[in-house]
Amino acid sequence: MQILVIARVKLGIPVEQVLPFVSAEAAQAWQFYASEQIRQMHYIADMSGAVMLWEGESVESVTHEVQKLPLVKEGILACEILPLKPYTGYESLFAQS
Repeated sequence: MQILVIARVKLGIPVEQVLPFVSAEAAQAWQFYASEQIRQMHYIADMSGAVMLWEGESVESVTHEVQKLPLVKEGILACEILPLKPYTGYESLFAQS
């Protein structure tokens, strides 16, 4: 199952509070990537967080793993976790032909 995780720095948290955890966050994210749990990862353009495409058994299992990220553990990141499913909208387009 693919799950989109949108992780943003909580409002009001200064960058000085984030910086001490950046290396540990990157190392944990790398472990998830190397184990094929994170399939893609991108910064949000304004650098307010990241968007990650996860692969997991369930929303609950991915949520459990996301909680291991240092910035999440420290209460710095707020995460929106969205389960995805294949887009089927093209089916109606092709049915009209």
